[in-house]
Amino acid sequence: MSFADEAMAIDWLKKEYIPLLNACPVVRNANLYSVAVQQGADNTFALQIRFGSREDFELFQSRYQDDFDAALFAKFTNQIGMFKTVLSLM
Repeated sequence: MSFADEAMAIDWLKKEYIPLLNACPVVRNANLYSVAVQQGADNTFALQIRFGSREDFELFQSRYQDDFDAALFAKFTNQIGMFKTVLSLM
């Protein structure tokens, strides 16, 4: 992805995708981060979605996640890699 493409992608995520996530009734908030990695990978970003409860997260997974994932893959066909993690406060 070129610098111009990356800038357009970040702009779309900030102006279109994240506001839709934040409008989802079970999402507390969503943010985009740049990830500094030591392995030399460039242009790595993280989208963090926070939920108010485990139940909200499970409802998101069952009702909304496939649609949000489909929007990302449709917008960035063959340009995005994705993995998901769940973080729990200790």
